[in-house]
Amino acid sequence: MGEADFSRPIPRLGLNRAEVAVAIGVSVGTVDQMVEEGFLPRPKKWHTRKVWLVPEIVAAMAGWPEDGILKQGEG
Repeated sequence: MGEADFSRPIPRLGLNRAEVAVAIGVSVGTVDQMVEEGFLPRPKKWHTRKVWLVPEIVAAMAGWPEDGILKQGEG
């Protein structure tokens, strides 16, 4: 196998906590709160490193309620 070709953009498969915060426009503390409240998935862990998988973040956000629309049983 030869050397990797980095002339093309490499898709991000995972993000750290700070990157998740930047990606969704919130603080890192809010990321922690969203995980605890179930609005974001828990990160994957390898040794001491925690990584959120991008597809899992997208799927979680797709399930959030739309602005101005109440969930069934609310209101």
